Amino acid sequence: MSADIQVYTGGSCACNGYLVKGPQGYVAIDAPAGFAAWVKKKLPEGSTVTDLLITHQHFDHVQGAAELAADTGCKIHACMPYSTALTLEDLARNAWGGGFDVEPYSVDNAFGSACTGATWGGLNWRIHHIPGHSPDGTAYELLGHGSVFCGDILFAGAIGRTDFPGGSLSKLVNGIREKLLPLPHTTCIYSGHGPATSIEEEVLNNPYL
Repeated sequence: MSADIQVYTGGSCACNGYLVKGPQGYVAIDAPAGFAAWVKKKLPEGSTVTDLLITHQHFDHVQGAAELAADTGCKIHACMPYSTALTLEDLARNAWGGGFDVEPYSVDNAFGSACTGATWGGLNWRIHHIPGHSPDGTAYELLGHGSVFCGDILFAGAIGRTDFPGGSLSKLVNGIREKLLPLPHTTCIYSGHGPATSIEEEVLNNPYL
């Protein structure tokens, strides 16, 4: 059964944010710059976003988190509490200049690496903690819909960078192999950047795996 999924791409790093329709409201996955304004235009009248799921807290994935929470009252869920050590905005600012500030937000539910599942928006989710790109790296599997939202863990033909603080190539590759590749090959992978792909496509063609 396919899910009602809309994608927004924006911010300085062309980051993807997703909006998924559930029986109890909409669930957002990541919130790049400009995402909150886009959501306002996309939401049907009388609807709202109940939850924001953060795949990891690098600046490009959370620059719209505070605004979205203020606009919709959604609860923010992430593996770890908010921290500038995770957003990397200082590192980005020093390396590349301006435009990387993150408005502070509060993680309502820092569920930790041991959490394996939850229900948000009336949808059932399996949670896969996969560090390596970031210590808080999380993939959200939408059960019954053949979809996984994995942030920068896995891309079409590539994997996330591992040269940031807390990065580990071995942790990332092993986590992908242990937790994502065993999923059905038809599973659709929605990444933090670039186009969607599938488990089958990455098993056959991803040089890192």
